Amino acid sequence: MKRYAVRNALLGLAAAALLPSALLAQCENRKGFSKALCEMNANNANTPQISGLGKPKNTAISTSFSDTIKGEPLPPSVEPKAFSPLSSLERNDDGAFILKPGFYEASVQSFALDSGDANVTKQAGYYPAPIKGHFAKILSALLKDAELHPDITQAELQQLVFVIAAGTDLEQMPPAIQQIALRALPKESLKQLQGAAQANAFNKALMDAINARIARDPNAQRTLGQLSQMGAQAQQNADAQINALPEPVARGAWAQMPGGFYVRYLPEGYAKTRIQIIVPEAASSGSPLTFDPTQYLAILGQVPSERLGITLRPAR
Repeated sequence: MKRYAVRNALLGLAAAALLPSALLAQCENRKGFSKALCEMNANNANTPQISGLGKPKNTAISTSFSDTIKGEPLPPSVEPKAFSPLSSLERNDDGAFILKPGFYEASVQSFALDSGDANVTKQAGYYPAPIKGHFAKILSALLKDAELHPDITQAELQQLVFVIAAGTDLEQMPPAIQQIALRALPKESLKQLQGAAQANAFNKALMDAINARIARDPNAQRTLGQLSQMGAQAQQNADAQINALPEPVARGAWAQMPGGFYVRYLPEGYAKTRIQIIVPEAASSGSPLTFDPTQYLAILGQVPSERLGITLRPAR
């Protein structure tokens, strides 16, 4: 509590140094992410707001349109007349919403993964896709925990998303973005970013040794040539599949998620996305049905595919 007393004294609000116990009592029986979120909301409720605060090129984040979840989509013409706030649903200890039959929506901050898309607004539809790639856990943690760091601006988080999606190691980030990473990422994610640099250095040394051996071995050179031809053919096949993508997904199309509920994304530019969810009565009547929007990317249903990361920070 001393931390809050010091901050409030600096603001000239010493009378508010101790948080009312009633605000924190509701958090006592919670755990994990749910408890951290509850305590943050309780703290913010008693703290005055200060003005002014507040196409894969690598395998770091490899998610593409081929990874999207469609199920049995509903057309955009399925348009509920009224939605309840997504925030009205209870949440698990890991932050996922516990879904109940009904219609829900939230307008949240979203983030472009590829810098070339940052100033582009596209009118096609988006489908959800799991976050994949060797930095997937890092990006997943950043998007989930963004809700717990209202002091970090959206512009700062966008810079960090760009460098993570680009596969940039912590040591290679500009100092200002390193500081954002230290504030926004859990320790485990920071360790992964540091370990990546060491792994890359080892892999480069290993590749240099292999290349040196191949240079002395004619058979190895022939095999390498054959592999190169196979790689080129595989790339041609991949390009053909991309070019064969059907007509763009219509804006507002609903994707069916595992468990039987539906979700759609309605971006307003890249920085704000409205998420809407339909939970039918018949959806997963057995075990509890949950959904964490931060653990999926919204992928544009046309070529080239824009990729958006979703947080649960309310959009302004």
